[in-house]
Amino acid sequence: MARNGNYSDALLRLVKALNETGIRYALTGAAAVGYYGAPRSTMDIDVVVEGKLSDAQIEVLVAGLSRKGFSTSKDEIRRAITGEEVKFQAFDNKTGFLRADMFLEKSFGRVRDRIDGLKVWFMTFEELVAKKIQYGDLDEVKLLFQRRGRVFEKEKIVRFLNTQQRAKLEQILKETKLKT
Repeated sequence: MARNGNYSDALLRLVKALNETGIRYALTGAAAVGYYGAPRSTMDIDVVVEGKLSDAQIEVLVAGLSRKGFSTSKDEIRRAITGEEVKFQAFDNKTGFLRADMFLEKSFGRVRDRIDGLKVWFMTFEELVAKKIQYGDLDEVKLLFQRRGRVFEKEKIVRFLNTQQRAKLEQILKETKLKT
């Protein structure tokens, strides 16, 4: 994941904070896209976090993020839990401009890797592709498939997509000459 120093530093601090909390998470967005071979620039770090955090977990999360230089609002986290917000944010106090967008999800697949000796969890390739199709990031999906080749499980993508989105997936697979 080649990035500028500010982004890399913030990402590593964020991952360390999340690992220390014990709360289930996975990096998604540009960090995961880069992990799967299609790096791009970004000004945020997208993370999915297990959906129903208890008050004790909220306290642990806020404290862990704070120790690593991020600030977030307990109230914003609670609003995300109740569905009043789609996400909550943690702002990087060290750079003054980077932020982590944290989305709560009931369940998500993830894969573990080690980067610079640090355990890092990423959203699975298949779920990342499904999310990108749902959000309409089709050029990025094409690039991911071109980098990945045939090493994916189509049925694990399809289960997240509606009929229209499945048609888009088929078109992308055809365009990238990948048939599974």
